[in-house]
Amino acid sequence: MSFIELEFHGIHTMEPDGFTCALFRWDQGNKILPVWIDPEDALKIQAYQAGFSPRRPTAHELLAEAFQRLTPWVSDLRIVSHFEGVYMASIITSEGEEFDARPSDIIMLAELLEVPISIDEEILQQTAIFINDEDLEANFGIVIDRADVEEIIVPESASGDAQADADFQQLMQSLGVSEDDLFKGDGFAGGEEEPGSKPGFDTDDKPDF
Repeated sequence: MSFIELEFHGIHTMEPDGFTCALFRWDQGNKILPVWIDPEDALKIQAYQAGFSPRRPTAHELLAEAFQRLTPWVSDLRIVSHFEGVYMASIITSEGEEFDARPSDIIMLAELLEVPISIDEEILQQTAIFINDEDLEANFGIVIDRADVEEIIVPESASGDAQADADFQQLMQSLGVSEDDLFKGDGFAGGEEEPGSKPGFDTDDKPDF
């Protein structure tokens, strides 16, 4: 079983029925995974994301503190199964212990413990939806920054045929001729020529007439 890390993009309301969902995104496949959750849980997650801090600890805060103090550290938060539109999740400790949980539970713990959420790759392939960057922004207000993608710059070919240029260069190299040899005396490799000189002749070796 292989697990893929997901990006969490907050809580969204899906029209026209007004259902609330937690929206995840798989960057490599450019797909989204909407997970339907209870409206009350959605409000709690949104409050945490907005920086709300209750006066007394909530159940999730107590659970997070218990994992930090009384049990081994939480190593993974996973979505492990899916049946008829319902997702099941698990909390995995550093010692390999597994606790059954709802997706909303692991989202809250991910916020509190700063642990990423991952999903079984098979479930992701079966349920995720492809969406391009334009639709992602238009429907969910999510802007994906592609500025870090390296642009491959292909040098221009002098003849218009890059392969022909490469073959010619290889031929010249096999004959022991360099680019400097080809353009020697024409002002390309050695600068401008002296007035009165001719290409290929040294000005100190002019023939006497």
